[in-house]
Amino acid sequence: MKTPFAPIFAFDNYFSKTEFVGRPAEQAELLQSLGYDAAYHAIARTTAEGWNRFLAWESLIRSAGLGVAGYYTDLTVGDSAAELHGVDEVIRHLPAGSVLDLAVRVTNGTSSDSQHDEAVMAALLPLADLAQSRNVTLALYPHIWFWLERSSDAVRIAEKMNHPAVRVTFCGYHWQVVEGNELSENLRAAAPWLAWVNVCGIQSYPPGSPSPTGLPASMEPVGVGEFPLDDFIRELHTIHYTGPVGFQGYQIGGDPAKTLAQSHAAWNQAVKRVG
Repeated sequence: MKTPFAPIFAFDNYFSKTEFVGRPAEQAELLQSLGYDAAYHAIARTTAEGWNRFLAWESLIRSAGLGVAGYYTDLTVGDSAAELHGVDEVIRHLPAGSVLDLAVRVTNGTSSDSQHDEAVMAALLPLADLAQSRNVTLALYPHIWFWLERSSDAVRIAEKMNHPAVRVTFCGYHWQVVEGNELSENLRAAAPWLAWVNVCGIQSYPPGSPSPTGLPASMEPVGVGEFPLDDFIRELHTIHYTGPVGFQGYQIGGDPAKTLAQSHAAWNQAVKRVG
């Protein structure tokens, strides 16, 4: 079934701790066989191995016949520690037309504290200018426990910068575990700036039980647990969103073929159900 959203892509963290790690061509073949349109790569730029994997990743994905949705990395503002490879290097190596999700930390900064807006924008501006010169989009990525933690943080910075290369990502998991309310308001505020959205199933850990990841809830295949999938799709229709949708896979585990197929099928069923 074709959905009104495209492309449908999967994060490569579905393949963590499996035999597919470090084998993007095989990942692409599996995704393609399951009906996915594209793949997505989290860049490990703090190691030579991760950097080299990033440099080779896109050509291997495309040679297997799958599309490339984009990439993820993070930026720390105010961190004086030397990086093996900076975000600017990432942007210089991305093909034209790429989208780079960018999660933002601030050294000694409290999550969502707007007092750091000017410092964050000062760090983002040269990256945004470089991205524009290379026809790359930077999508501000809300992430629990980061400074840029809420969808409203991403929208606030995008509005203040009003830069053609800066957009925002709506992250279903991070919205649910940080806020979990005002879904409609968050999506409508993000709509003018929205690069894409991502979702997964979400299951809160029982009260008093330890979290194996430190996170307040596990990521599950799409359609499992507490995430309001049908409401989410209705809101996407309301804002006339027809763009890319990604499926998060952090620490999902299990057989990637099964979990990826489960996510794809659950999404298609929900789209059909909502209408």
